[in-house]
Amino acid sequence: PHIRRHPYNPTTVSSFVVTIFLCLAFIICGKDLKKRPGGRQVLVEKGVDVLRGLVRDTMGEHNLSWTPFIGTIFLSCLCGSYIGLTGFLRSTTADISCVAVWAIMVSVIIWSINIKNHGFLGWLKGFTEPLWVMTPINLVSEIAQPLSMAFRQFGNVTGGSILTSILYTALGLASTVLLDLISSIGWLAAGILVIIGAALLLWNRAKKHLMKLIFGIFSFALGICSILQVTGILPGIPLLTYGIPAVLSCYFDLFSGFVQAFVFTLLTMVYIGGALPSPEATK
Repeated sequence: PHIRRHPYNPTTVSSFVVTIFLCLAFIICGKDLKKRPGGRQVLVEKGVDVLRGLVRDTMGEHNLSWTPFIGTIFLSCLCGSYIGLTGFLRSTTADISCVAVWAIMVSVIIWSINIKNHGFLGWLKGFTEPLWVMTPINLVSEIAQPLSMAFRQFGNVTGGSILTSILYTALGLASTVLLDLISSIGWLAAGILVIIGAALLLWNRAKKHLMKLIFGIFSFALGICSILQVTGILPGIPLLTYGIPAVLSCYFDLFSGFVQAFVFTLLTMVYIGGALPSPEATK
């Protein structure tokens, strides 16, 4: 009752769940380490090696100490996008306030590094280089950096969610139209679909073929749903919303979520690496 009296942000709840999940995952993956590792430890060590290699190639050997921070950013972005697949928790990356905080944090880190290396006046002087007339452009560039990082992540994740919602609605309407059309013909059309589907499935058992399997399942399911609609037992089954959105979700949710997390992390490494050049480059 005490919680219900206070409004809460779904993104905050999702962020808290992601944080707890990552902390537990790190504890489980980091305990009981052995000199002769098992399967779990091998996978963890391989992941750490890949991350260290990415940081080394992008930021330089001298910036390997940033690996934990880079890994945290990547996993927070990735899990924040994937948590929306639960159906009852919101993707944290679909909220501009969340990704904006990450982007601003990266910019603040870069500014603090520049102030530490060049002093506050030296940092301000950098906005006037190469000419003082470039100061407005340099200021806009500094402001645009976190904005572009935030809106790139937010726009892609939110756009994917909107497209998925539109697809569900369109397929639901298409299912209604298709079942109404078959039901208007009567039992004969529904029975023919069931027979065709069963025949394709039996034929697929003798000669394995993916398309026969897909069309057989679809035809059989469409016939059964049509029979249920004709009899009035279970009308309006959104048949087309099963399976088809899952295939597209592999891109909009899984692949796109991974790519956007990787791009955000890569930009973070590039920007921080640019503020921390190697000692040889500064000579």
